Amino acid sequence: MKGKGKKSLTIAAGLLLVVLLIAWSDFGEMVKLLSQTRLKYLALACLVSVLETLLWSLRWQILLKQSNIYIPFKKVLEATLIGIFVNNVTPGARGGGEPVRMYLIKKRSESSYGKIFATIATDRMLDAIPIVVFTIIAFWYALDLGTHLVLVVLLISVIVLLSVILLSTLFSLNERLAMGLLMKTFRLIRRIFPKKFEDKEEKAEEIIKTHVMDFKKTFVMLSKNKLALLGSTTISFMIWISAIIRTYLVFLSLNYPIQLHKVLMVQMAGMAVGLISIIPGGIGITEAIFSALYLSLAIDKTLAVTATMVDRALSFWIPTLTGALVAAHLGVKLTEES
Repeated sequence: MKGKGKKSLTIAAGLLLVVLLIAWSDFGEMVKLLSQTRLKYLALACLVSVLETLLWSLRWQILLKQSNIYIPFKKVLEATLIGIFVNNVTPGARGGGEPVRMYLIKKRSESSYGKIFATIATDRMLDAIPIVVFTIIAFWYALDLGTHLVLVVLLISVIVLLSVILLSTLFSLNERLAMGLLMKTFRLIRRIFPKKFEDKEEKAEEIIKTHVMDFKKTFVMLSKNKLALLGSTTISFMIWISAIIRTYLVFLSLNYPIQLHKVLMVQMAGMAVGLISIIPGGIGITEAIFSALYLSLAIDKTLAVTATMVDRALSFWIPTLTGALVAAHLGVKLTEES
């Protein structure tokens, strides 16, 4: 089966899982619960969701500016939205959006790919600090409540995310490892497309080496810029706090005043699901796991599933659709080959 066929099949499987989850939770009760939605809290949750994207774009623009890459905020926001769209339709670690963000900024600046990618890598790695802090807090609450499911999923999330961060840092600082990985990738591509890349290994190695050097230089420079890191780290905390507040407001809109620490535990426990999911965006799997985590916290199944679906609409479906519309508006053609 070809790549597109496999992706369509996995998405269909994910959507089927969502339908089954809704049916299991009692669709009639869900409709009744949604009909009583307190719209002011739902509107606030929507605004907070928008704020998350704006903060993410602002954090990236700060890093771009510190790297002497001057791009208007509107263009940075467009690249962020398109990156979100591509990430959300990419299986596994959701890394497809990062090359797209790099490509879009490269089109609007004179900077090298290596330099731009260093800002993206730093941008993503800045999430590590609030993740560690909030995960420790979530662990403390989970231990206090004795919720075994949350503790297990939290542990898996920590292992997956720390592995990603450690590997990213290692390849970012060790140019020999980065060069080796990229050259192996190039040779693999050359075997798949022998005619396109025949007799181009030497040129490719030169280009890759230039970009790797630019990447390392910019990455190290950003890591030493204390003011930029402080501002960006503060924004990172604001992004994660916004995500927690968004979910809290979703529950309030459904007339359930959930405790903030319960939202925190589920957010931290479920954040790695998308990284290990073979289904793009973790469709179906994410909804099922988040619902199960809320159930383990003694929340009614209909409420757990409904809140999860509404929250996913705000955090996944609407941003994905918005990114797709922005890409279509700008005429950005996103194919697997490109």
